[in-house]
Amino acid sequence: MKTFKRVLIILAIIVLAGFVGFKILGSKIVSDAQKLPLIKLDLTQIADGEYTGSYKIFPVNVSVKVSVKDGAIKQIELLEHFNGKGASAEKITEDIIEKQSLQLDCVTGATVSSKTILKAVEDALIED
Repeated sequence: MKTFKRVLIILAIIVLAGFVGFKILGSKIVSDAQKLPLIKLDLTQIADGEYTGSYKIFPVNVSVKVSVKDGAIKQIELLEHFNGKGASAEKITEDIIEKQSLQLDCVTGATVSSKTILKAVEDALIED
C-alpha cells in the first residue's frame, strides 16, 4: 500500500509539473508571436495576380493564397490552417481585406493563429 501511495504522489507531481510547464511555454509562445513585426504593405507595388505564402509558429501552421487586383487584396484563401484552438482567428482574413493592411490587432484568444495568418499573407506578398 505504501508503494501505491508513492506512485500516486509521483504521478501527481509529474502531471502538475507538466501542466505548469505547458502554461509557461504557452505564455512564451503567445508573447513571442505578439512581438513579431509585420511590414506595411504598399499594394500599389504588387502586380495583379495570385500569390501563395506560408508561415509557422509552433504549433500553428498556415498556408494562404492571396489574390491582388488593381492595387488591392481581393481575396485570401486559407489553404491550410493547423490551429489547435485558434480557428476563430480565420476571420482576420476579412479584416485584412477590409483594412487593406496587416497592421491589425490579433483575434482575442487566438493570438498565435492570428499572427501566423498575418505572417503567411505577408510571406505571399513580399518579394524575395
